[in-house]
Amino acid sequence: MKNEHVASKPLELIERIIKASSNEENLVLDCFVGSGTTAVASKKLNRSFICSDFDRKCVNLSLKKLEDMCE
Repeated sequence: MKNEHVASKPLELIERIIKASSNEENLVLDCFVGSGTTAVASKKLNRSFICSDFDRKCVNLSLKKLEDMCE
């Protein structure tokens, strides 16, 4: 999927951070969801997550990324 957000981070980097700072079934909070990489990484690593953003475009992009992951 093409990243449309200017501050997208590599999935592998976010996965590494989540693994180092949480355990499976923990809750991950991302207050600036951007393109949704943290949500995707959390789901892949069996973490719950709460994400938000003030920009509706970011929220929609994140939802699309999660939907694509679940197909």
